[in-house]
Order: sequence, then C-alpha cells, then structure tokens
Amino acid sequence: MNHLERNWEEKLLQLQETQEEYERFQQTPASQPLSPQLREQFRQISDRLPELWPQLPNSQKKELLRCLISRVILKRQSADTVEVKIVWVSGHYSIVYAQPPIWREEDVTGYDDMIKKVQSLWQEGLGDNAIAAQLTQDGHRSARSLTVSPITVSKIRHKHGWYCRRGSLELDGFHTVRGLAAILGVGRNWVYSQMHRGVIKASEVSRHPQTRMYLIRKDPELIERLRRKRTENSST
Repeated sequence: MNHLERNWEEKLLQLQETQEEYERFQQTPASQPLSPQLREQFRQISDRLPELWPQLPNSQKKELLRCLISRVILKRQSADTVEVKIVWVSGHYSIVYAQPPIWREEDVTGYDDMIKKVQSLWQEGLGDNAIAAQLTQDGHRSARSLTVSPITVSKIRHKHGWYCRRGSLELDGFHTVRGLAAILGVGRNWVYSQMHRGVIKASEVSRHPQTRMYLIRKDPELIERLRRKRTENSST
C-alpha cells in the first residue's frame, strides 16, 4: 500500500468514526430543563465557588472540573508556548497559554532581545544575579524555568565573550594588580602590601563589579611614587 492509499484509508476511518459519534449524539436523550428552585441553587453555588475553591481537596476539585469541562484542545503556538483552549459543557470556551519546559535556550521566545539586555546590563556593571533578576522582572525566562537563572546569564556571557580574563594587565582603562606589578617589576603580593599600607590610596583603587578584581587608577605620579618605594625597600 503506497502513501496515498494509506492516507485515503485513514480519512475513511476518521469519517466512519465521526458518523458513529454523530449517531450516538442524536440518540442521547435531551436533558430535562431545570426547575426554578434547582436553577437558583446552582446559581448560588457558582457565586460562592471562588470562595469555596481553596477549601476543596484536590480530589473534589478534579471531580468538579470533569463535570464542567467538555474537552481541552492544545495548540503549539511556538517552541515554548502552548495555547490551551478549554471548552466548557455550556459551549463557551476559555483560552489560556502555558509555557512548558523546552530543551534549547535559543528557542525561548524573545531570546535575541534577552541577549542584548544581558550585554547592556553587564556593561553597566551588574553581576549575574542582578542581571537574572532584572530579566525575570522584564518577563524573560529560561528554557526549563519561568524565571531567568544566573547560570543562564553566565552561559550567555561566556558564549559571547562578555567576561573578564583574570590574567589581564588592564581592564576598563585601569591597571590590574598583575599589570601594575609587571610595570614595576615586582610580585603581586608587593602591590597588595602597598594597598594595605596606604601607599596606594583607597581613592586610587576600585573593584570590578563582576569579577571583584582590584583596579588601580592609571596615574604617572602613582607609578613614580611606587618606584621610589620599591627603591627604598631594596636599599634597606
């Protein structure tokens, strides 16, 4: 049997099932109209349902929903979004959207925009935790979570090269401790000791917001001062 014949057989089977379903529907006795008293009782229940719902056990909630819902139709809108159409026994329907976990971060809705925001926030000096919190507040999410995790932010940064290399001699226009030590021809511990003793003033030092590396202001006077200090130490 070729592909066309299989499709034809499937369509005939679907038609037969639909006809049988319609015949069963026609044979179903029409429901009797509700009496005014019973209708009023149901109206009162519907008015109080939002109040009663939190007090019901899960088993009763499920049973009630089975009585109220005719069917549920799922339609995937995108890789990470599913349209859920709830058809009630009254014939009315409600539409809600669910965001199930997916495998790839790249398939998350708004992923390209999230990358741009990660870059912008990182350049402003925010760390991964703060960036993740801001992205979540802006409505972004991770592939397997309704929030953005710091790990997701870290992966995006490293994938695009937005990180500080620990061995850098300069960073954001400042000397690193390693870089200043190379200029002076000393070890990094010597530079740290001058910071501790106040030879390198607190106003001349800052911390990088992401790596927490020490950054020392580029200043010829500071370099000269440290060279004199190194000479003094060497002569004692």
